[in-house]
Amino acid sequence: KRSPTADFAVRCDDVTGAPGTFVRWQGQVARESYPAFFAPVPAFEREAVRIHGWELGAIPGLLQTEDYARALIKSGRPADSDSAIDRLVAARIERQVILAGDNPPMVWYVVDEGVLRHVVGNPVVMGAQLDRLIEAADAPGIVIQVLPFTADNHAGADGPITVFEFTEAPTVCYTECYSGGRIVEAHEEVAGLVTVISMLRASALSPRESRALIRQIRSQIDDQ
Repeated sequence: KRSPTADFAVRCDDVTGAPGTFVRWQGQVARESYPAFFAPVPAFEREAVRIHGWELGAIPGLLQTEDYARALIKSGRPADSDSAIDRLVAARIERQVILAGDNPPMVWYVVDEGVLRHVVGNPVVMGAQLDRLIEAADAPGIVIQVLPFTADNHAGADGPITVFEFTEAPTVCYTECYSGGRIVEAHEEVAGLVTVISMLRASALSPRESRALIRQIRSQIDDQ
């Protein structure tokens, strides 16, 4: 009824003595939970040493709470069954295990202020999500900046961007639009997207100012 986690698959192999069978099955199930254009991204997340991102529509998937993810996914899939939604939510939350590993990647996100103010699910769900974001912003290895409404025209209007840096492989990017996404590997295009991320950081609030704004918005939700 629920998608198996990678840890569960490893334990099944250990208990049964199977030669990696459950791990392979778990990988197949996980891939089926993602659209084809997104399927390479979880592997990039696991292998990257640094992940840089820009989001203007939603909290980054690696930092979403389960309730926020469910409300967000369900709103875009009104015809899907509860079991289908549960499978997609489980796959998204499973990706977050990389942040709790022995060598988690350094994560640096810039998010649009509108992402924080748009209430997803209900005030309780959104309040918990902002609590999670505040917790993440205070954690080592995670940097969060907010691009405020007051910022000048910015370079990120074309859509979200994620940049993956690796120790022994070239940097790759992922960009997304409505119902689609694209892996970017060409050096010149990757360099251009890295420049966009840098420009957004320059226009955004500092990490300290960003944490203060997130806390302010969080307190306003309690008043709703």
